[in-house]
Amino acid sequence: MSSRWEERLGARCSIDAETLKVALEELSESCYGDSRLAREVIEELTLKCSLTKAELREFVSEVAKSCPMDAKKLQKAVREAEGKKDLAFMAIHKLAGKPT
Repeated sequence: MSSRWEERLGARCSIDAETLKVALEELSESCYGDSRLAREVIEELTLKCSLTKAELREFVSEVAKSCPMDAKKLQKAVREAEGKKDLAFMAIHKLAGKPT
């Protein structure tokens, strides 16, 4: 069952609530269980970076592969991407210490 947050965000970004729920769970686990920061990251990615469903899944998968990751640093990096998808994805590699 999806939450009201997932339903409201899904209506705003055209991504189904179930996908948002899975993304939230995965990011929360990857980022030390911080669901509040994970929500903020997802909102930034979907509303400002305009990630599609497939791109959101890819982003979450990349974060999971680079786990564990500091949620605050991820949130800051995504915010600093200022709506640019490529910079948001590059932030994962930068935080994980991988070459971009």
